[in-house]
Amino acid sequence: MLALEGKREDIKEPSRKAQRKLDGTRIMVIKDGENVKIMAARSWANDYASRYLNIVDDVRKLPVDRCVLDGELTFFEKGTDRDVFVNALSKPETKKDFDIKAMMFDVLWVDDDNLEHLPFKDRDEILKTLIPSGLRHVKAIKTVTKNKMEYFNQLKAKQGEGVVLKEEASPYRQGQRTSDWLKVKHWKDTDAVVVGYTRGQGSRAKTFGSIVLAQRDKQGNWHYIGKSSGFKEADIRRMLAKMKQLETSKSPLVDAPKDLNIKAWVKPQIVAQVKYYERTPYNILRFPDFIRERSDKKPSECLLPKP
Repeated sequence: MLALEGKREDIKEPSRKAQRKLDGTRIMVIKDGENVKIMAARSWANDYASRYLNIVDDVRKLPVDRCVLDGELTFFEKGTDRDVFVNALSKPETKKDFDIKAMMFDVLWVDDDNLEHLPFKDRDEILKTLIPSGLRHVKAIKTVTKNKMEYFNQLKAKQGEGVVLKEEASPYRQGQRTSDWLKVKHWKDTDAVVVGYTRGQGSRAKTFGSIVLAQRDKQGNWHYIGKSSGFKEADIRRMLAKMKQLETSKSPLVDAPKDLNIKAWVKPQIVAQVKYYERTPYNILRFPDFIRERSDKKPSECLLPKP
């Protein structure tokens, strides 16, 4: 189940409950006796269980024989409550500086009972009884019912991403993006496809300056929406290596500006998540900054909104 974009005003609606929006990898945790799977929820392409044995051990301690839980594989800076996006397939040396937890926010099945038809309020109560408070690596995300705006602002103060608002009477709708769930963030973000990169200057002369972003219209054409920077050194090296493998002599864009200072065009296969201030009437992003690569999303899903 997926969320639509919401507004700050939606936080005040009494029927909506707030849960912290974490910057992690969406997962489905499946327990079947001693068998535990931690599946990449959007693609079902990866089972992370063998990489996160502490989480598997905690799932086995849940007081039911079988269950399916929905949540986020989240990396917290050690000793803090600050979540940082780290690829779930990262090497052990990358993960060693983080406390890694399965932060669960919904339950779909318990033993032989399908709970998807139950209202969110009831599913949330079941989830809280299902996950003992003493577990270190599997946690139930807190659900806030009062002072939600204050909670939203508290998250902003510690650089949290925002909240997901859930209609208390709503069932779980597999594979659907509906207004029953609304994500309200402290900034706007979008997913776009990388179609090129520009020449860098100074210390970046040997790498690149920014990536060129595009989104797709209904006819399958790629439209320019801006250039993004804001890369960490590790991001620069990784992105450059990927882009070099996809270089092409022809622009994928139908409307490429002439003053892009292009170093190379790239086949539209890499999806990047960027945050931005607003869109112009021509769908150009103002002040876009790179957040992360989205290996869980297909380029064809990066759609251009109506102008």
